Amino acid sequence: MLRFPLIFLVVSLGLLMGGCLPEMESYPLVSQPLTVYEAPDMKATVYMAADAMVMAIREKVHKRAAILPASFVDEKNMDETTPMGRLLSRQMSARFTQAGYKILEVKLRDNLLLQKGKGQFLLSDEVAKIRDTHEAHMVLAGSYSVAKNRVFVNAQLIRIGDGVTLAAEDFSMVLTPDIRNLLKVPQF
Repeated sequence: MLRFPLIFLVVSLGLLMGGCLPEMESYPLVSQPLTVYEAPDMKATVYMAADAMVMAIREKVHKRAAILPASFVDEKNMDETTPMGRLLSRQMSARFTQAGYKILEVKLRDNLLLQKGKGQFLLSDEVAKIRDTHEAHMVLAGSYSVAKNRVFVNAQLIRIGDGVTLAAEDFSMVLTPDIRNLLKVPQF
């Protein structure tokens, strides 16, 4: 009879002395504010959108079909772009390249509209020349709209031959100080 309590006591003391009991983790209270808010990474958001577009075209488009990226433009002024518009185009292009698609480098071409500070724009009267000269099959184009706290982006992969949109993706990002700077939007 004495044997059971003695074994229990020895095992209990061994666990306490040996540190085998799990430590209680402390979690912050829900009402405690975070010290630094960090918005989701812009590149990760753009890559997720590009991945969705790649999934949409994987059965329809051969990877050797050349894609011509155009700078994304602000919905308020379709004739100009910003560093944000150029970066969105570059990040989307990078993700398509990583997925194995053929991306044409516009800056290496001399007969496309390329204006300093304005990016590469696809003009409707240039489509046939682009298709014939550069053997581009599709254009990666997009636009963005700046709201109070977010930037809403639309990206499309358009077949040059007939203007059909093969894939499209809408996404948004928090208007962080870095994104404000890329958009040339004043800080509050």
